[in-house]
Amino acid sequence: MPHRPETAEQRDRRKARNRKIVVGFFVFIGLIVALESPLARVRQIAVKGNTTITQADVVANSGVELGESLWQVNTKQAAARIERRLPMVQSAAVTVDWLHGSVSLALRERQVVAVYADAGSFYELLNNGYVFAAEPSSAGLPYPLVSGPDEHVQVHAMMNGDVSTVCRQLAKVPAGELTEVSEFHINGDGTISMYLDNGFVVLADADSLAGAVNAMQSVVHYFVQKGYKPGTVDLTGQPPYRYTPFATVTNGSQPTSSGQQNAGTGANGVVGTNKAANGLTSQTGGGKP
Repeated sequence: MPHRPETAEQRDRRKARNRKIVVGFFVFIGLIVALESPLARVRQIAVKGNTTITQADVVANSGVELGESLWQVNTKQAAARIERRLPMVQSAAVTVDWLHGSVSLALRERQVVAVYADAGSFYELLNNGYVFAAEPSSAGLPYPLVSGPDEHVQVHAMMNGDVSTVCRQLAKVPAGELTEVSEFHINGDGTISMYLDNGFVVLADADSLAGAVNAMQSVVHYFVQKGYKPGTVDLTGQPPYRYTPFATVTNGSQPTSSGQQNAGTGANGVVGTNKAANGLTSQTGGGKP
């Protein structure tokens, strides 16, 4: 069968196809060289934002290794690995610098916000309710004391819901606003009793504790200015806030109302009701610290 000569169009298509094959071959070779080149390897790993966790621990738990290909570094997986394996890390961000062959591990650490007291033992709590470490004593620790119903506390484990809620709320409050509170007691009914150094007790909802702490000083200061003796100030719910004096015991008898002689008592047993415009009221009757 006679060979048909190539047309000019067929010849151009064949040359173009050959050029693509040659270019593809060299691109493939270049890619292999790039992947194997020292310039495409992790030459440096930098850790930022760590204050309590060592750099070695962060790197080891990230899964990133010196000498591995930069192409193999999965930034999302590395960040998730750090957050999962290191409870002290609140968030992590991993970035790759191709020019310098470096990987950066940037952390945001969780903070210790309280010390939990249980049967004479003390435990540092992170801002999510995680038990970070045991302490021999609460003396000298710059964190508020938290107590609650007896339960088994385990280091490197999460506390129950109420304790975790308190920790998350305390993380929102500047440390300087907690200096007057000697203890946060979890009552088990969704409320918290804050014991103040001046003898007052402030009752607040656990899930709005941060707001109650912010309002606490002005509310308690109001009753102190009016000459009220230490008692319970209820900040649960909406204003007006209610004051209840502590119950007293007379000659071994049952507790009786301490009353507020210096404030005056209205016919309905509520004193100072005309002052409710500022969200503060008081009442007689027994209460307990």
